[in-house]
Amino acid sequence: MKSAKSRTRLNDMRTPSRSKQNLYQGDRDPVHVYCRLRPMQNDNDNSCINILSPTTVLMVPPPTALAYRNENSKTMKYTFKEVFPPNSNQQEIFDKVAYPLVDGLIKGKNGLLFTYGVTGSGKTFTMTGDTQNCGILPRCLNVIFKTINDLQAHKYIFKPDRMNMFDVQTEAEAMLERQKELHKFRSGRKNNSNPDLVMSNTDISKVDGVIEDNQYAVFVTYIEIYNNSVFDLLEEGPPSKSLSTKMIREDASHKMYVHNVTEVEIKSAEEAFETFYLGLKRKRMAHTNLNAESSRSHSVFTIRLVQAPVDEVGEAVIQKKEFITISQLSLVDLAGSERTNRTQNTGDRLREASNINKSLMTLRTCLEMLRENQLNSAKNKVPYRESRITHLFKNFFEGEGQVRMIVCANPRAEDYDETLQVMRFAEMAAEVEVAKPQITDIAASIGLMSGRRKANRLFNMARDKLEKAEAKDLELDLGLVYSLGPDFPSLELNSSQAAHITKELMAHLEMRINRRETLRRTLALKDEKFRSALLELQKEVLELRSENASLNAQLSTEKRRNHAFEERLTRSENEVINYQKKLTEMTEYSSSLKREMQEKDLLLNQNKLDKAKQKKLLERKYQHKMAAEHEKAKEIISEKERLENANEEKENRLRIIENALKGEKHLDTGAQTSVRDFTPGSTPRALPAHLLSPFIAQSKDSQTSRSRRGVAIANPRHRRSLSADGKGWVEHAPNKLVPMGTVMKPSIGNSKLVNKLTNVKDIANTKTSKYCLISQEQDTDGELETKLYKGDIVPTCGGGAQVIFNDVEMLKQFSPTNEREPSSNRTSGCARHSGKRRDTGCSPPPTPSTVKKQRVDDD
Repeated sequence: MKSAKSRTRLNDMRTPSRSKQNLYQGDRDPVHVYCRLRPMQNDNDNSCINILSPTTVLMVPPPTALAYRNENSKTMKYTFKEVFPPNSNQQEIFDKVAYPLVDGLIKGKNGLLFTYGVTGSGKTFTMTGDTQNCGILPRCLNVIFKTINDLQAHKYIFKPDRMNMFDVQTEAEAMLERQKELHKFRSGRKNNSNPDLVMSNTDISKVDGVIEDNQYAVFVTYIEIYNNSVFDLLEEGPPSKSLSTKMIREDASHKMYVHNVTEVEIKSAEEAFETFYLGLKRKRMAHTNLNAESSRSHSVFTIRLVQAPVDEVGEAVIQKKEFITISQLSLVDLAGSERTNRTQNTGDRLREASNINKSLMTLRTCLEMLRENQLNSAKNKVPYRESRITHLFKNFFEGEGQVRMIVCANPRAEDYDETLQVMRFAEMAAEVEVAKPQITDIAASIGLMSGRRKANRLFNMARDKLEKAEAKDLELDLGLVYSLGPDFPSLELNSSQAAHITKELMAHLEMRINRRETLRRTLALKDEKFRSALLELQKEVLELRSENASLNAQLSTEKRRNHAFEERLTRSENEVINYQKKLTEMTEYSSSLKREMQEKDLLLNQNKLDKAKQKKLLERKYQHKMAAEHEKAKEIISEKERLENANEEKENRLRIIENALKGEKHLDTGAQTSVRDFTPGSTPRALPAHLLSPFIAQSKDSQTSRSRRGVAIANPRHRRSLSADGKGWVEHAPNKLVPMGTVMKPSIGNSKLVNKLTNVKDIANTKTSKYCLISQEQDTDGELETKLYKGDIVPTCGGGAQVIFNDVEMLKQFSPTNEREPSSNRTSGCARHSGKRRDTGCSPPPTPSTVKKQRVDDD
């Protein structure tokens, strides 16, 4: 097949073509490729294939196709052996494609017929047909049995030997086999007929040139190749039984076959089609987006015709295995190629589609390699073993028979991309050549004349007629069998010539006596020769008997050895299959472990990164803490110095007061009481003015030198809490919160107060970014303690929000009547530990109560 487009316009998948003078050589034939177009399902569908001639089609890419963009919307021409339009009938396709293969099968040639195409293009319909139009397979069976109907051997004359060959049995052995079959228990046998598939009895032609001196037998096998494994569809058992995997082997004549496959001997076309339907019920079918009943496997229906010449008498088959001629016709219904983005397959369907596309790609690779070897006279190894379908039909591509292919195409515009790949594959397959098979006449090679069977039939008919009562009065000429000479002369002696007649009679009698003696001597010589030949034959018989006995003993030994080897081979194959399954499982397990290891490595790396980040964060926090501790120590030292200066100042005051009291005795009792009741921490404004003048003057100088901090001034308009930072806050507080009314009371501005979180929108909105949870409780000393838990509101991927706490602020309020602690300890202090360190000046408030405020970080 040659394309009308130039090579430069084709895709990279286009394979090089061959010149026409190399297509047809004397001893080679090309692979004949035919194209059949399916009718359009809907009238509104657009067609992308046009028929230009009986052998050429034109493909026009639609705008929706990938090739429309890749190849600039260029049309493509493809030439086939013949193109069948959508209105072609099944009989026409059979006559032009399959009938030559059936003719070659009868004459001892092998044949292979493929149906190839996209899912839903009509491959199964072409092969099997429907109720109205039967397909290629039933028509082949009808022609075969109509041709050899009167020439079939009795059942079990030919028996498969499980090694792709056949043994010849005698009539007695075959009769025993038939009796065993009749005695089998067949109760409950179901009818395997299919009302949707029928046999056609009309327009059945007969193959001419059949050899009438041979006896024939037909055997069929039916297998499927599913997920690159071979299964026997005719295996004994119910249809629901799980089938065992079969192996592909090579026989003694280097031909590929399926080992231990079930071969059924067929005596009629109806029986053959019933067997076909029995296997069809086990074939794997599934529903896809492109086809309601899509084949998920390649099916191979093989018809094997066994023929052997009859003996010189024309009755029985010659009992020699080497005189058998075996020819086969394989009808292959390939599973349709499909694209996952169109079928949307998942799970088992996806794995089946992957194996189907892989096997079809291997078929393409093998054909392309064969063509390259033929073009360049190369010896590249063809990868037959990469797929079961190519491994099984290896012999056909190497010259063991005729190869035909029917490319089924759906002209819909939606299938253009897949159909384009099918056309390119068909174009490449048509350029492969296979050697013509050679046929030898076995009967002529062993010296047998033609017409033996017909002569034997005529002789039997004549013998049957002679045995009838009407044939007893027939006159037979025995002279044709035995004679001593002519008839006796006339014996009338009443004439004058009596003496002469007597002399003639005497001479005639002497002649008869001499002839009798000659015949007697010849008979004696023949008897002697026959006796000697008989003795020689008897000696040869004895020698042959002894030799036969030894050979039988050797044969039995070899059979036992072969049986043992077969058992070992079967066990080895089962072990190989088990090991392959284990290897597959271990490979999958290893890949899963690798994936888990990679995931764990990713998690481990992520954990390491998180730990490194956390370590850095802790180091920063630790540094902040250490800095806060240093600042706190500095504050404590400064506070200690201040207290020491204060004590020294108070002692100076007391000495001044004591000196003043000693110097002036006229002070009233109230002043003495005031001096006596003066304690550290009380205000000096309780003393008289004349006693405060030196104190005040001295205190001003001492205060300036002691500390930069002044006396705390209460201003209710300002708050010293750092709770509010100007951002949007969600203040989560209980209903009954005890008011404190101090300068240290927390004040959060621009906040939203909630008592109970009932909706995610209370937190997850654009106006709030901070969260504060307020709780009040009583500590162990009975004092009021208020805690503020603060955090950031972070939105989540699902539309919610999460709170990350990063600060805790604690406030304590002491009762003014509680004198358990020294006044110096009740002096309000403030410490803050979060992010940055900030010093806040604290001094005793003028209110009766004293508040202590403390901030701690989240860790």
